[in-house]
Amino acid sequence: MNPPPGGVSRANLRVDWFLLAAALAAFSTGLVLLLGFHVGHGATAFAAFGISRLTWLNVHRLASVLTAITGVVHAWQHRRALVRVLAGAVRAGTRSGGAERVMYTAFLVAVGSGLVAWLLLDGSFAPLGPVDIARASPARHPWIDAHHLSSLLSLGLLVRHVVRRRRGLIRCQD
Repeated sequence: MNPPPGGVSRANLRVDWFLLAAALAAFSTGLVLLLGFHVGHGATAFAAFGISRLTWLNVHRLASVLTAITGVVHAWQHRRALVRVLAGAVRAGTRSGGAERVMYTAFLVAVGSGLVAWLLLDGSFAPLGPVDIARASPARHPWIDAHHLSSLLSLGLLVRHVVRRRRGLIRCQD
């Protein structure tokens, strides 16, 4: 049974809200890491807002993993619409498929570059531990830059995506 126009099933609604919460946690902790530890004198800082760098990093990692997993579930639940957007079959006068495709691409680049910097490069492999800056690969910096830029682009497009679908986040099929 299809949900009413503008509404979604309870299962979809739960996934949507969980994805939104996880993404907000990932983006907000990512912004603290970027602004508090990666720019200016932050590279040598131990804490931001009274919370250690390692705590921010671990919360960011966990929230990002939850975001990625829930994002896959969300994409599966909305696979028909996703395929239409990716195929460019969005009708003129409705949603902009181009912005959606850019959002999907930016999100995938953010996830991929974050995983490479976290798990694959020297000095970074500590699933819930500190990054060893002394051992960090020189290749890590461009991956982190790609992660930051694609994440910021994703954030802007995600806000647009959620605002355009805000009614669906509160309407539910009974």
